[in-house]
Amino acid sequence: MKKLAVLIMCLLAFSYVFSFSPTGSLKVGYSYDLENQSGSSYTELYLSGNSLSGDFTTKDLKLDSGYIALDTDLVDLKAYYNRVFGSTGDWLGIYSFNDSRNGLEIELFGFRGVTTGDVSYLQYRGNLSNFYFSAMLGKRSTVNDMYFDFNWEPDLRYFGEFGVSYENEEKIGSNNFFYMFGISTADWKHGVKLTGVGSETHLDYCDYVNDNDLEGEILANLWTTFGNFKLFFDYKFTSKTPKYGVEYSSGDVWFKVWKEGTKFDSDILNWDDFGMEVGRNFSFIGFNGKISYKFGKPAHDSTSAMGEVFYAELWKNFGSVNFFAKWQYLNTLYTKAYTAYYELKFTDEKSEFKLSLGDGDFSSQINFVKKISLEYSTWW
Repeated sequence: MKKLAVLIMCLLAFSYVFSFSPTGSLKVGYSYDLENQSGSSYTELYLSGNSLSGDFTTKDLKLDSGYIALDTDLVDLKAYYNRVFGSTGDWLGIYSFNDSRNGLEIELFGFRGVTTGDVSYLQYRGNLSNFYFSAMLGKRSTVNDMYFDFNWEPDLRYFGEFGVSYENEEKIGSNNFFYMFGISTADWKHGVKLTGVGSETHLDYCDYVNDNDLEGEILANLWTTFGNFKLFFDYKFTSKTPKYGVEYSSGDVWFKVWKEGTKFDSDILNWDDFGMEVGRNFSFIGFNGKISYKFGKPAHDSTSAMGEVFYAELWKNFGSVNFFAKWQYLNTLYTKAYTAYYELKFTDEKSEFKLSLGDGDFSSQINFVKKISLEYSTWW
């Protein structure tokens, strides 16, 4: 409560100094876990004035997160508490933050300074005759990170990035550098890209590098589109690992097939990662919906095992009342899990009331969560 009171006092102080006739929104919610027989409340308040805005959330009457933003002709200043913010937004995403943090962000004359947790950096974005670029100098604990990225479209799109990442006492060598260069059509339908990451870089916050295991690798990406078909081919030169596939989308139908590696053993369990997915949008007696089936290794974000996923959605509007539901069944060699989510939403011009059953985050909640939630929102 003390943190909430401090933020409210800061907001009132700013509103006294700066012109502040706010528009905003208020959200109030309550969730009850039927299995554990426990409840939790939350609120979210958003206010926006001429040069001042803020957003605050509480959980069980305690401050959970928030930010205050001051936007003037000269400078933009933001202060965050327990919020996801501060990603660099370059092609590789050298700092890609997915966790909640505390910190400050300031923008002045094209420069952007961010300090949050163990990371501080200064970034500049510019444009010279439609040659868009950005540069960054960053410090993360004992690691120094620098990059320059660009995008230029005289006819085709030329884009890229290069930089270096090294420890304070470390002698900079070729293995500390990283780069990415590509050429594509303006609509991204055809293109080629080459990415290289040194084996002694320290890009702990770069999701693209970590998710694709690119440290010490050189990765080539080639893609092209013919009508409703998209073909892609990726190749890692160090590990000599290919990945290839085809995607199709036309109207209400889509499918995707892909495979990694060259192994086609008679026992599919010995294959490298692969996947196939097929789906369709549909309408039935006034309801709209979507169904899909996925089979592969891994079968789902929550597992590395081979298996299948059945997924379906259904929704319909009854005037100001909206119904939405979705279901998922996960079947792997080791896991069988079913989950569902149901939602009723009542809406008018200035408010909304939502009643839901279950947890809608199917990527992490693979089993049905016996939870009822009530949420009321209003805006002005």
